[in-house]
Amino acid sequence: MRKGLFRTTLPGLGECARVDMSAGDAAPYLEREMYVLLGFKPGFDQLPEQSRDCAQTPRSLWQGWG
Repeated sequence: MRKGLFRTTLPGLGECARVDMSAGDAAPYLEREMYVLLGFKPGFDQLPEQSRDCAQTPRSLWQGWG
């Protein structure tokens, strides 16, 4: 399953989802439209929101989420 971790807004990219590294070339951030078109789960609007600062959290801290 293609999996999103959280949604955020990043400079230069805009509204996007942080996706699991298993997403391959899509990782680590995927724009909203592509997230929806590629069928990632959960739905974009169901992803928890994270601030831009949280999006920079080291992988070791969010690795177990979801």
